[in-house]
This record gives sequence, C-alpha cells and structure tokens, in this order.
Amino acid sequence: MKNLIISMVVVMVVTSCTQPPSPDTSAFDEGVAKFNANIEIVDATFNLFENGDLDGMIANYADDLIWSPPNTSDSLSKEVLAEGMRGWHAEFENFKFRDRQYYPGVSEGDYIPDGGVRVYGVWDFTHKATGKVLSQKYYAVLQFNDEGKIVADLEWFDQGGIFDQVEE
Repeated sequence: MKNLIISMVVVMVVTSCTQPPSPDTSAFDEGVAKFNANIEIVDATFNLFENGDLDGMIANYADDLIWSPPNTSDSLSKEVLAEGMRGWHAEFENFKFRDRQYYPGVSEGDYIPDGGVRVYGVWDFTHKATGKVLSQKYYAVLQFNDEGKIVADLEWFDQGGIFDQVEE
C-alpha cells in the first residue's frame, strides 16, 4: 500500500510538471512579420509624397490597385490615384504627415494579423494660393500583395473641412 501511494505521488508530481503543448502561433507570427515589413513601405510612401516624389510614391502601388478616396465610395485605379496626388501637389505644399500610428489589419473571424496596415495621423500642409497652413486628421486601411505592393488603399478624412479651412 505504501509503495502504491508513493508511486501515485511520483506519477502526479511528474505529470503535473509537464508543460502543456504550446499553441501554434505561426500564422500570428507570420502576420506580424508582414505587418512590420509593410510599415516600412507605408512610411516610405508617405515620405515620398511629403517630398514631392510622386513617381516614387506611385511605384509602391500594384498595377491592379483599388483606391477608395474619402470623397467617393468608388474603387478607383492606380492612374486615378496618381492624378489625384498630382492635384494635391498642384494646390498645396509643405506636406508633413505627423503623429503617425500604425496598427495591424486582421483577418475576419479569428483576428490574426494579415499584413495589412491601418494608419492614423495628421496631415499639415500649406495652401499655395492663400498661404494658409492647414491640418487634417487622416485614417487609411492598406492591403498588400506578396510582392510588397499596396493593392488596396481605403482612405477617410474630411475633405470638405480642408476647403472650409481655406475659406476661413
């Protein structure tokens, strides 16, 4: 009986110290790695826009880009994005994107990082015709292909508020 009790205690001690198997975090880890790599692309893209290198900026987008700017729910092309960015630079200057915050996009259902990047920040810029310095809060959701090109750019900001600031 004594041996039985000692044997049971030994078995309980050994099995209670065994670590449960680690959960498989490879999908999460892969998503975070993609997210971190894509932050570099997003940061570079905004820096290129600030510096007026629109060709360099547009090169970070895939040819089959879906762009949804704030003033429409349409899905527009890379060519229309390039035209829109040239329009901003024609009317405004001294672009600065500050207070940049990046958060991972996640898959539906299981909320595992998928390499997408959600962007928050504030754009400061000057209206060329009036010299007025303007500020605008900004939010975007960016998705990437396997080559590291942006394939979806969904943007939100108060475009009308920019024109209100110009007219003040």
